[in-house]
Amino acid sequence: MFRIEVTKDYLGFAAAHFITIKGKCERLHGHNYQVWVELEGDLTDDGYVCDFVELKQFIHRECQLLDHRVLLQTENPLLVITAVGNSINVRYGEQHYCFPAADVVLLPLHNTTAELLAEHLAHKLATQLPAQDMVDVQRLAVWVAEGPGQRACAQLLLSR
Repeated sequence: MFRIEVTKDYLGFAAAHFITIKGKCERLHGHNYQVWVELEGDLTDDGYVCDFVELKQFIHRECQLLDHRVLLQTENPLLVITAVGNSINVRYGEQHYCFPAADVVLLPLHNTTAELLAEHLAHKLATQLPAQDMVDVQRLAVWVAEGPGQRACAQLLLSR
């Protein structure tokens, strides 16, 4: 079994978010997230686990979709999210936010924690990276760091 890791300075995104935790809603704040990926598997006939170029391009595209946006978790039962015209309105109890729709990414998550962002990206990688590049991959891990010394990892075991 072989393992590769992709970490590049340009594999990241800056985004605003808030989470609900312990019955409260955090204040809106932002992070400069960094993302890196590990893949483990057997070597292809060409002698690699996965094409580094395609892997970096995929991660970069996914990061660009989140970059300079407000990340909103649509599966959180404590939030009421509605689209009104060109705006996205969010309500948590008496708190109310209104964002330009073009600045928002709606994510099918319970919360926008680093852990769940890592899992979201891991599932996207597992299902969207070209099948020929993932045929021999048995495990993938996506790390998401909110800042230096603060990161989360989601791992998927793949049955191919």
